Amino acid sequence: MASRTAYDVVDGGGLYFSHAVTAGPFVFLGGVAADETGGVAAGARVEPPYAISPQADVVTQTEYVFGKYRDRLEALGGTANDFVQVEQHIPHKLYADGYIDTSRGDGFMDRGRPTSALLATGDLLPHGCVINPTGIAVIADGDTKKEIPSSTEGYQDALTQDEFGGTYAEEGPFNEIVTAGDYVFTVGDVANDWDTGEIPEGVRVSQAIWWGNEIRNETEYLLERLKGYLESVDTGLDNLVHVSVYLIDMRDLFELDRAWKKVWPENPPARTVIPCRGLGMPRLEADGLNHADMAVKTEFIARTWRPGFGTEREIVSSGNDPVLHESEAVKAGNLLWTSGQYAGGVDNLAQKPTTTEQLDHIFETLGATCKAGGTSIDRLVRLRAFLSDPEEAPLVYAALKKAVPSDPPTVVVTGVPGPFPLPGATVMMDAVAEAG
Repeated sequence: MASRTAYDVVDGGGLYFSHAVTAGPFVFLGGVAADETGGVAAGARVEPPYAISPQADVVTQTEYVFGKYRDRLEALGGTANDFVQVEQHIPHKLYADGYIDTSRGDGFMDRGRPTSALLATGDLLPHGCVINPTGIAVIADGDTKKEIPSSTEGYQDALTQDEFGGTYAEEGPFNEIVTAGDYVFTVGDVANDWDTGEIPEGVRVSQAIWWGNEIRNETEYLLERLKGYLESVDTGLDNLVHVSVYLIDMRDLFELDRAWKKVWPENPPARTVIPCRGLGMPRLEADGLNHADMAVKTEFIARTWRPGFGTEREIVSSGNDPVLHESEAVKAGNLLWTSGQYAGGVDNLAQKPTTTEQLDHIFETLGATCKAGGTSIDRLVRLRAFLSDPEEAPLVYAALKKAVPSDPPTVVVTGVPGPFPLPGATVMMDAVAEAG
């Protein structure tokens, strides 16, 4: 079991992150295709005549980033097939095909693929960067082993097809469930019927009557399907650790939390609710789409504790009240997962109008959360920051360096469409820390 160690640090040009950080049996990987110059790295730039092509940008940057991941995993005794889960952020849907085709290609995640969520969240910095993945892999020579249970009916036929080419004839671009010791990683799930490729009839809101609510129907359906995933590997919803919830429209928060409270009246899992531009259904990118256009409103991707491995799961609180219906943090095994954090409630935000002030407050809160979970902020392994103005990304790196002066965590910084649920909020962050 590896202790926290940061590898492949980028520190310069306003950037500050590691491409890989180990924590117990896992290694967290992340980072844009940028270097200490503060721009796109030389090995990830596209030269004429293809510099005008968005597909050339995403393919080249994916090769650069995943080349770093592969090299680091091989140095740790494994391969790029040791990923158990990836969340991938792109500015727009037009980058999705090139990213998927390359990241699942030869020498990268080409066998035993992880669970996955690919989101069009918003613009990235440095300018020109078009992909920011964050992933978790097992350390190959440890006692924790990656396993892939059987998929649900319809999945194999939907995503494992000869016409996709390469190894897609043998397995799809992602798996629904991957286990690794006391953790279960589930797919970035949308309300899709794998047999038909459509929004299920029980979820789709009729256009003929007023009755029906897209986000409520989708949330109830996804939580029920998540329950089935987890029960198939001997755990359940009560053991959820952290969920990333991506929302097309943050006005759906009210209905989302109504459904959440029915399942968890008390002690809900940690959760981060993230605004985004687009999800995988439909492939088309446009505003105002609904179920009539085969458009879904939300996507969930989750991490769950699994009993029977000699570890425990516990709700962690430093006394800070979360803004939404979620626990401040959950500790499971040797990892502490925090919910998305703002700079306090409405009153606090009124006293912290600038992004720099909000970041300082959030890092202070993260420090308190880590302490309550038996760890410290300098043991962060992943930090994610979501900004209403992506041009303020350098402020995140500067605040991180002040809080963690050396050996930084992996970092995701992405712009997201507003508004945030708290008036005046310009940034929201979550984190994962190694905890003894």
